[in-house]
Amino acid sequence: MTNIYRANLVYNDQTLPIDNNLAIVALPHALHFNPEVYPDPSKFEPERFIGDNPVPRNAFRTFSRGARACLGQNLAIEELRVILLLTIRDYDFECAGLKPNATPRASYTTLDTVYGDIVFQELGMEAKPRGGMMMTVSKHVKE
Repeated sequence: MTNIYRANLVYNDQTLPIDNNLAIVALPHALHFNPEVYPDPSKFEPERFIGDNPVPRNAFRTFSRGARACLGQNLAIEELRVILLLTIRDYDFECAGLKPNATPRASYTTLDTVYGDIVFQELGMEAKPRGGMMMTVSKHVKE
């Protein structure tokens, strides 16, 4: 006899069934494209994280938050900064093999009309571009 666990989750006055083999997963990708938090969310705008009105700390969930947050997030971010700076000073990067969509496939972004489906991450526990991110890399020409 199979043991079946039945449970419900109440959220925003809605009762959501949680049965065997179902999981509730936070979608930081959806939060990162919320226009209430990120005006013009499709635009590449790193300066939105600095200045007088930066994006609120709880609105950027790369490493999650709370008791289950990544323990190594501070070290990882510092390492990424160093690697990024040491890399971009000597090399140019360009996406290779892009297949832009003729019309947007999602209501929250038009980036797929420039880059194609790689802007939509693959379903998984970590963020990664769909099908990988092929790049053409060339060394800066020093003048």
